[in-house]
Amino acid sequence: MKNTPDFFQALPAAGETPLHITDEAEACAAVLVACLRANELDGDSDNAAFYTTIKSRNIFKGHDARALVEVAGRQFEQAGSSAALIDAAIGAIREQTRLPLFYHCLDVILADGVVTPREHKVFQYLKVRFKVDDESAWKAMEVLVAKNLL
Repeated sequence: MKNTPDFFQALPAAGETPLHITDEAEACAAVLVACLRANELDGDSDNAAFYTTIKSRNIFKGHDARALVEVAGRQFEQAGSSAALIDAAIGAIREQTRLPLFYHCLDVILADGVVTPREHKVFQYLKVRFKVDDESAWKAMEVLVAKNLL
């Protein structure tokens, strides 16, 4: 298992400038990286759902995928945890983008077909932060878990 910081690890030390992301594509990439880093079973490099999303979704068109991932990685280090990175990014993500991004986040964290305790916490956190209703969230979870069993 890789050495991953706790999903709810405290923010960096007081006195540091809080992270605030303003570009929507960068914010979406940051949220996806937060989900990737929270996954406690898979290594970052093997998550095809993550890389396919970063390379192919409309929100990322016109952006260099590698650069987005590198920037998001640095932002993760600055934020100190997945939750803090999601919090720093959420303000730049339009309401109409949140549900599709939520589905992609679930695809990334459930890529191995197993829902671990940490992934369940991530799911609950994203559901609240993205304002996704329970029925839509659980339907998405069921579909993606079944999809990723193949």
